[in-house]
Amino acid sequence: MRVAAIYRYPVKSLGGESLNQADLAERGLVDDRRWMIVDASGQFISQRTHPHLARFGARVSGDRGLHIYRIADNRLLVDLPDARPKGPQTKRVTVWDDSLDAPVIDSPELANELGIPGIRLAYMHDGVERTIDPRYAKSGERVSFADGYPYLFTTTASLNMLSQRYGRELDVRRFRPSVVIESATAYAEDEWTGLCIGSHSFYLPKPCARCVMITNDPDTGEREPAVLTTLATHRKRGNKVIFGMNGIWSGGDGPLRVGDEVTVI
Repeated sequence: MRVAAIYRYPVKSLGGESLNQADLAERGLVDDRRWMIVDASGQFISQRTHPHLARFGARVSGDRGLHIYRIADNRLLVDLPDARPKGPQTKRVTVWDDSLDAPVIDSPELANELGIPGIRLAYMHDGVERTIDPRYAKSGERVSFADGYPYLFTTTASLNMLSQRYGRELDVRRFRPSVVIESATAYAEDEWTGLCIGSHSFYLPKPCARCVMITNDPDTGEREPAVLTTLATHRKRGNKVIFGMNGIWSGGDGPLRVGDEVTVI
């Protein structure tokens, strides 16, 4: 097996970047989900309630900048040249059950372009603490603004199986993976507990439970409820519908690259 694709999502719930290689860190790929859109109260905003956010992407610009663009025509909408504040001014922000203090960026331009009044952008620098659910972490590992885990692995064979059941090819970006692995056997990942990719190792604490997010077209945000219902016909565990495996990095050196060999451990 080999790495087929690598994706990074600088801003939680916006479109991401397809990379040929990426540097790894405890919280996820470097600069993955280190920014998050929040409302006036600090509550996170996502495609679950605002599916039109799928129409916008984010990419890192230089050492400190961040670009928000429209996916349809790649038009730059918001240029934030200093998107990594580290000063003492912070706000209490909430993502799922976690509340933490993080600096926020005021950008009326962002609120206007995304069509959501009063939103701001929270940034997670290295001093902002958010740990993984202790039921699944080994020793207090940290995570970014991702839903719960630093890495998400999916496989080409599993996507092909779901596409066959659905009746047409589905875009893997619906599932927002960090790493897509080229594989031959659908859902073999259910039994994986660890991976080696190049010099890097990961342990896989649990499958990823899926929600309405996977019904959003990754370019337009238009919803196709049948994607989730089709997955539920053969991938339900208890009251959870699963696809892919959550991962935690155990260490390694150098970048992760498309084409790297993948070994199950």
